Amino acid sequence: MNTPTAGGSGTSRGSSLPILRVGNDELELAFLPTVGARLISLRVGGAELLWRNPDHLDDDLGTVLPRDQWPPLDGTMGSWANLGGSKTWPAPQGWSGPDEWPGPPDPVLDSGDWRPEVLRTPDAATVVTFTSPEDPRTGLRVERRFEIPAAGTAFRQRITFRCVADHPVRWAPWEVCQVDTAMFAGHDEPDAGVWVGVTGCHEPSALVRLDGEIAVGDPADGRRRVEVADVIAKVGFTDADGTIEVVRPDGAGLRWTYHVAPGAYPDGGCAAEIWMQYPAAGPVPGGLWPTARLLELEALAPLTTLDPGQELAFEIGWSAWGPAAP
Repeated sequence: MNTPTAGGSGTSRGSSLPILRVGNDELELAFLPTVGARLISLRVGGAELLWRNPDHLDDDLGTVLPRDQWPPLDGTMGSWANLGGSKTWPAPQGWSGPDEWPGPPDPVLDSGDWRPEVLRTPDAATVVTFTSPEDPRTGLRVERRFEIPAAGTAFRQRITFRCVADHPVRWAPWEVCQVDTAMFAGHDEPDAGVWVGVTGCHEPSALVRLDGEIAVGDPADGRRRVEVADVIAKVGFTDADGTIEVVRPDGAGLRWTYHVAPGAYPDGGCAAEIWMQYPAAGPVPGGLWPTARLLELEALAPLTTLDPGQELAFEIGWSAWGPAAP
């Protein structure tokens, strides 16, 4: 395959969202350039590995809810059109001052119109680069670059932050990937779950406890198992080694690998974080109303001060695989 295509789905109802699709004979990726350039679909062997919101997009990425009917952005989580997929945000997240990113939602980095560029390399790889508008709130212009090989189910992502402000800014690249966990309900396969690589025995940090707490196993062979359960919570790892893996009960899954560099990380030093949720009866504190079972794989780089014109890069290696054979 390895031929980029663009356009909305023929099954769209209302105004469709532009879609950019790339891949090879084993791997299919789809992006939404006009909604933060998020990777909205990742398929291996026909199996979808990411979560996307069925209230907004159908199985073919057709638009269910036209954009002019999305909630107006008012700075609250209740106004966020959470389409799903994997996206790049700046950390730390917060609402207490200019040194924190008060999103999502926001009109530029999460939901803005990013400029796409598609190139073919001499070895037949496809390189897709998305560039955000300049964000006056953070002083950043963000680039998301993906290199998809001519064969195989592994690819690379490079995130670049560039300071476009007239003063220094301090942020950390933060990739947030949503994975559907509905399949986990009623299953307790020992190999299924989330696995976070660690370098020591540091106690995981309970960052959010809105309903229950995420259960994390003891370290074994350099990693910890995170149990997928009905909670609304978040956990972070201060001794993360730069590997995060999710394995579904059917054997399908994906793995991230990235470099954990020395430095100060957000949230008390967490280089890896996991968010988990299930359908709630109503809004939880902060205005968010979880309506789906999903988890988030979250990889972070160190907080870095960028002078005007200075850049910072952060790379993630993706590996994906489909369901195990019966």
